[in-house]
Amino acid sequence: MKNGHGKGTAPLTVMLVLLATVGGCRRGAPTPESDYTGAWAQVPDVLAHIGEPGIPDRDFNIMAFEAVADGVTDCRPAIMAAIQACEDAGGGRVVVPAGTYLVNGPLYLVNDMDLHLAEGAHLKFGAKYDDYLPLVLTRWRGTQVYNYCPFLYAYRRTNVAVTGTGTLDGQAKDTWSAWAAKEDKGAETARRLNAEGTSVVDRFLGDGYFLRPSMIAFLGCENVLVDGVTIVDSPFWCLHPISSKKVTIRNVRIDSHNPDNDGVVLDSCEYVHVHGVTFANRGAGVAVKSGDGREGRELGWPSRNICIQDCTFGTETAIVIDKEIAGGVYNVFIEDCWAAAGVQPTLAIAAGPAADGEVAHVWYRRLTFLETPESDATNRPPTVYAGPDIQLGEQGGTVTLKGSVGGDGALTYAWSVIQGNADAVTIANPSALTTQATFSQSGVYILKLEASDGAASGYHFMIVKVGEQPDGMEGVARPIFASGQ
Repeated sequence: MKNGHGKGTAPLTVMLVLLATVGGCRRGAPTPESDYTGAWAQVPDVLAHIGEPGIPDRDFNIMAFEAVADGVTDCRPAIMAAIQACEDAGGGRVVVPAGTYLVNGPLYLVNDMDLHLAEGAHLKFGAKYDDYLPLVLTRWRGTQVYNYCPFLYAYRRTNVAVTGTGTLDGQAKDTWSAWAAKEDKGAETARRLNAEGTSVVDRFLGDGYFLRPSMIAFLGCENVLVDGVTIVDSPFWCLHPISSKKVTIRNVRIDSHNPDNDGVVLDSCEYVHVHGVTFANRGAGVAVKSGDGREGRELGWPSRNICIQDCTFGTETAIVIDKEIAGGVYNVFIEDCWAAAGVQPTLAIAAGPAADGEVAHVWYRRLTFLETPESDATNRPPTVYAGPDIQLGEQGGTVTLKGSVGGDGALTYAWSVIQGNADAVTIANPSALTTQATFSQSGVYILKLEASDGAASGYHFMIVKVGEQPDGMEGVARPIFASGQ
């Protein structure tokens, strides 16, 4: 196999990434069709599923709500009034024109809304901690808690965007950053509440716990877009989507150098496209997470179907998938990225018994910071994509299974049912790459496609749901792959 680096398996619940051992880096732009075969054939399906939020074509200029661009007058009331008017009208753009605006407290984003920062717009968030009350539900290092509100916060919203070329400034260097040295009590309390299974509604960690909020958080949202803005001087993680679906983050610049200023933290998110982002921050550029400890395992909310493309990393670490991953991480594709000298490690991906969740099918290629000798490209497993998830009605039915496999030489194929009632599934020709499967009973099924060249095997899974079932992978038992697979 010569079309990318990939991920194999470990004999434990965490799948072992074979860094720099599955193919060589190839330079140049991908071709639309031929470059997306085998495991990479999933990329076009993921991107097609994401789309963008639909925002009504009407504007609400904050100046019409008595905002003052002097950097001294608190403009939060004016901006929130514009957001309320936007919501009352059924959505639109809340426009922040050029100028400097002080915002003493968080901005709550609503459905069908685009917070648009025009060229030269600069939102400076105030530094009084009490302005970020009341506490709101969030996830702090993998545990759900009520904490100080992120500076931009969206909770269970649909079609929400932050766009433009303006700047979001957390002003945290001399304020919130000091809490990094005081957070031990809060961090330990959060871990204890997680381990004890304390009800989330009893996890209020505000005054005295010193847990810094993220700069921007989307919790339980769908159809999210962050495009073009610059994020500076964040109190904690810079951009933090949590349990959100269909997320696009593009052409953003993150320039923040306080403790724990990870750039984009994808936390139990599905169908995400991060591209054209410039990272110049302290910490990781992109971190993929899915919950921690007991809570993370019991919730089982994974991060999956993520594409990271054309990004530039001037960070301590480029991409990290190694902490707070109890819900699992699946199907991550990284390509055409560049990192400055000194970014170490460039990729940090969980392996071995210390990790807390299953990580499977992480693929990367054409990364200028990870050169691999071409000789390493021989005798590698075929890359496999089983196909997109399928939903059937209560009565079941017949579907076409059409996988994509990349590899050299003659290949053999095998379809199998690894979760669900196998007796309720009839696969017409399990040894054909393209075949049909008939489902006669409601349930959640995991089908595995395995391809072998005689020396090594690669595999991938797909989810078939028959009848009304939980969203995403909530009905899927983990680990998906048994030990030794």
